[in-house]
Amino acid sequence: MNKKNLFISASNKPCIDNTDYEVVERKGIGHPDTLCDTIAEKVSQAYSQYCLNHYGIILRHMVDKIALSGGSAKVKFGGGEMQKPIRLYLNCRFTRTYQDETIPYLEIVTDVVHKHFGEILPLLDLDKWLMIVDNTHFAPGPGVVYEADGSTQNERQFFFEVPQKEFAVFHDNSLRSNDTSTTVSYSPLSTTEKIVILVEKALNDKEFKKLYPFVGSDIKVMARRIQKNVDITVCVPFIALHTPDKEFYAQKLILLERLIKELVIGKYGEYEVSVSLNTRDNPSKSDYYLTLTGSAIESGDEGVVGRGNRYNGIIPFTRHMSIEACCGKNPVYHVGKIYTAIGSLISSEIFSLLGLETCVYLTSQMGRSISEIHGLSMSKSMVGVFHPHKDNL
Repeated sequence: MNKKNLFISASNKPCIDNTDYEVVERKGIGHPDTLCDTIAEKVSQAYSQYCLNHYGIILRHMVDKIALSGGSAKVKFGGGEMQKPIRLYLNCRFTRTYQDETIPYLEIVTDVVHKHFGEILPLLDLDKWLMIVDNTHFAPGPGVVYEADGSTQNERQFFFEVPQKEFAVFHDNSLRSNDTSTTVSYSPLSTTEKIVILVEKALNDKEFKKLYPFVGSDIKVMARRIQKNVDITVCVPFIALHTPDKEFYAQKLILLERLIKELVIGKYGEYEVSVSLNTRDNPSKSDYYLTLTGSAIESGDEGVVGRGNRYNGIIPFTRHMSIEACCGKNPVYHVGKIYTAIGSLISSEIFSLLGLETCVYLTSQMGRSISEIHGLSMSKSMVGVFHPHKDNL
């Protein structure tokens, strides 16, 4: 990389754990946005593996615009019923043909979606209440200009088809960036960031679900830290089938509040911790976070790739944060994914070697080599009072 594109600064700012204020959020595995992110990534992986197995190359595809539209459900304590299906909108581009072969992209998508929904929302009848809307298209994108005779030499015309084997070279775009883009990464995670991950993972753990089957998967955790005081707000969907009445619901809320508080204090005892659960509940209006399947996607909520957790599994409002939706992006040439991975590796390596809190910016230029990073900026916090927890290392 050209040295003029590299900038390194040492900051006198305190590390994030020693600041006065911090806010972090995490959307759980059953949240509609997280469902979209995970499905997009798994679809990209499955399609890429299919192409490698059959053609020895990852063909062009973009799966980072998948969206979910919520269904409709009628719930009551002890049960309920779905009334309108959930729709998954496949707003994507795939290479659909390789010479005379048609690539079964929709079969690949359907298999991935059913497996993931079956794991995260096992009470949802997928055949009846989940529809996949195929909105795929195969346009090559802007830049294909035709001559007066209707011909063009532009390679983009073959970006989503391989009419002859030699045209596959246009899909091996590993040395050329697809976009002018900037990604942001940092290391290490703060204690508050670790807390929201800890709480969500604990509540969605398979063993926890066996003990407390009334807990759904669309869990959201928001933590606000003021100095050494951490206020945690958790939204926990209850599953109607396993929640017989209002008294059961109220008792289990108290139980979950105690379990969460004990979990966090047990690991981070130096903090004062308060926990609030399902703060929108209004028993006088029959307003409870009660669901059939464990996710709000059943009753009108929507999900879109990139609106949820960042690459590191959280939404760090008081940190440097990238808006790149890396899930579902092509792993061969999509800098939104590749530079996120590279930046994350750089920042974590610096922290591992030097113990410095590090933030990394990487900028690309469309059409230039991915290896020729247009801009690399690092800000390193060198504060003597920073004592990282052992599990940060």
